[in-house]
Amino acid sequence: MNFFSFDGRRDIYRIHVSHTLHNIALSIVSVYIPIFLLTLGYSLSKTITFLIVFHLAGLLFALFICPSLIRRWGLVRLFKIYYPLEISFFILLHFLSVVPSLFYTAAIMGGLATFAYWVPLNILLIKNIKSEEMGSDLANFFALPKVFGIVGPSISAILIPLVGFWPIFIIVIIGLVLSYLPLLGIRNNEIAQSFDFQISHAWSKLRERKLLFLLEGFDNIIEESEWFWGIFVFLIIGTLQAPGIVGSLEALGGAIFTVIVGKYANKSVKVLIPIASVGLIITWFARVFIENALPAYSITLIASFFMTLFLVSYFSMIYRAVKNQQEEEFLLLREIPTVLGRMVVFGTILITVENPRLFFVLPILTMIILLAVFVSRRERFVP
Repeated sequence: MNFFSFDGRRDIYRIHVSHTLHNIALSIVSVYIPIFLLTLGYSLSKTITFLIVFHLAGLLFALFICPSLIRRWGLVRLFKIYYPLEISFFILLHFLSVVPSLFYTAAIMGGLATFAYWVPLNILLIKNIKSEEMGSDLANFFALPKVFGIVGPSISAILIPLVGFWPIFIIVIIGLVLSYLPLLGIRNNEIAQSFDFQISHAWSKLRERKLLFLLEGFDNIIEESEWFWGIFVFLIIGTLQAPGIVGSLEALGGAIFTVIVGKYANKSVKVLIPIASVGLIITWFARVFIENALPAYSITLIASFFMTLFLVSYFSMIYRAVKNQQEEEFLLLREIPTVLGRMVVFGTILITVENPRLFFVLPILTMIILLAVFVSRRERFVP
């Protein structure tokens, strides 16, 4: 119960607990949402179309609606929009088998919900993080959900083949409601009055920080490529248990990172990013040749360790570069390269749909480019 005790702790701890509970709930089903669409008879191309609409709707919401809501309500209240949107998303998914015309409505609803969560969360995170503890705070943010979420995908791997998706959706909805409770004690809403984001100034702001936004695009190609791995494993193994096992192994890899490397994240970015990058390049190259379950599961565990190592080190570098420098504006504008990076991934999946193994050339090349940019420009970000 000490995990839920907030007395004498910084607000960042409430964010960690909320995010952990949120990810535990979604870990039960998130890896299965594209699988759910595939089981309904939608093709891989149609499933990717769903995700394209999902992310474009979320981006428009983040750029044109979220700023006015932040000014009017503040960050924490913006979270209140997320919960009914996300619950509505799962309800629409449930009825999709009966009313196929809900396909794009569900995609839009899911996109609005996702961005209503991540936009205020990222701003709250960077506002409550201490510069001197940036690495360890981000290590907890990324790895705690994995440590506590190892069981979630295993539960879905067991239950979904037995009872279907709807009972799982109900469990997720209950978990989402519980995840909001830790945020009730946060009163960090002063940004509501000072926030002055203007979409008309977006292009000039993007040019001012073009290198940072370029890195954000590359980073999201890498992250979204990792997401595709769960679908790829389902396609080559062909069982509903496979994505759940992949999800649990990914969480286990994050937990191993926490035990071995997490405490060094504050001071070793220059070393950790190249190590993680090389590790990811090797694992993605190995994935091209995976053909059965045991190698797929083994490489999943290894890749998850390096992925968590990369994300903690990378975001520690980025957040240090923007903290106290109109970071709210940066966190909103970053959604543009974020979504563009994901569109590159979705487009590549569509191009390689007949031979999905070719897809992994994309993250390999992206990681090589990102590593080269970091090595040549790291003095701009890492003191």
